Amino acid sequence: MKKSQKPYINKTMKSTEEKNEEFLLNIVHDIKSPIVGINIALENINIKNEPLKDILNEIYTVNRHNLEYIENLMEHYSFKTGKYNLQYEFFNIVNIINEEIVALRFLIIEKNLKINLITSSDNIPIYSDKQMIRQIFLNLFTNAVKYSPNGEEIKIEATKLKRKVSICITNHLNPDSKKTTGFGHQIINEALLRLNGKINHTKNKNKICFFVDLPTE
Repeated sequence: MKKSQKPYINKTMKSTEEKNEEFLLNIVHDIKSPIVGINIALENINIKNEPLKDILNEIYTVNRHNLEYIENLMEHYSFKTGKYNLQYEFFNIVNIINEEIVALRFLIIEKNLKINLITSSDNIPIYSDKQMIRQIFLNLFTNAVKYSPNGEEIKIEATKLKRKVSICITNHLNPDSKKTTGFGHQIINEALLRLNGKINHTKNKNKICFFVDLPTE
């Protein structure tokens, strides 16, 4: 019996698939730039007219969600193809948490949310890829803000243990929230696996807690 030619066909199909994905990635990257530019402009506009301010805030919120989705698509492709090169360095995880909270300040203010950050120290060093860690926590905080009812508290606890840092993010859920994990959560799982970290969560009727463990060395 002659050997099947399937491997050759699969290889050809894979090559075509990769080309299509790269083409889509280039389009997504081109779409990202103007969205970032628009949001930077909106952040620096001081509007006193309340109706106009509400409209601009709504545009900012929609753009923020679109930008989050685009970044998830780009990262998913990078992880899938192994093209993302990890850049390890020492940095303070508390600074990263604070910076990503500030990045969401407009959404936090809009929903009148209280952020309660509790840390075992103002300086908790870890050795990891700073950019990937930023994206992980931006994604987690964005979901916490998005699914929290107005006026609620989001609690973030960062604790330095013997050889790891444990970060817990707890928020209440809107009664009609049906989906709190998804494509972004898949990205986080893949990223943490590469960083020798892990994530798990618990959920009851009206509250969800995400637990992230990161190695310190």
